[in-house]
Amino acid sequence: TAFPKTEEWLRDNCANAELDVPAFQRRISRCELSSCRGMCCYDGVYVNNDTADALQQISEVRGSEFWEIGVTLPKNVITEGIWKDQSAGLKTATKFTDFRSKVSGFPNHFEDTSCVFHCDDGRCSLQALGTKDGKHPWFYKPLTCWLHPISVSPERITVYDEKTDPYRFPDYDGFLSQTFCGRTMPLGRPAYEGLQPELEFLGRILGRDLISP
Repeated sequence: TAFPKTEEWLRDNCANAELDVPAFQRRISRCELSSCRGMCCYDGVYVNNDTADALQQISEVRGSEFWEIGVTLPKNVITEGIWKDQSAGLKTATKFTDFRSKVSGFPNHFEDTSCVFHCDDGRCSLQALGTKDGKHPWFYKPLTCWLHPISVSPERITVYDEKTDPYRFPDYDGFLSQTFCGRTMPLGRPAYEGLQPELEFLGRILGRDLISP
């Protein structure tokens, strides 16, 4: 990917993380952009310094190409995130996006905002740029974006559900389990099947097989 330091951190810290096999048995459905409009891009994405620096540089050097893809980027695509009235680190800047009138089932606690790299039709312009360059579609895409709804830590690789979602609070009903691809869907497929592309790509970075028993 375009984020070598992030990949190095993953290999050094998460290569031996436990794969939460029971969590990947939960049934989910991959979303369709025609219905979800890229709602996982709501509020932007938190990033580390490596990713923030790369995204800012890419936006400055290739701004006209992003415009051709369908987004007009601000001068600063990275901002300081605020969560529960406290600084929460660097994140991509956001813009107004009318999800609520276009997406049936859009969570009430989500707001009508999206990452500045989000296209009106739901596509990610960073993914479109990767495809345009003949690279892997996720080459320029931040780790947590292409992994969603998978979560990775030095201890565990898992998929949180509606009860274990770490972003669930009395005044905020979660994030990872509330997007269409993160919700439990009884008629869906086991997460290890539905998220196979993500697990394969993560495995390539970690140097391990996350697919075979």
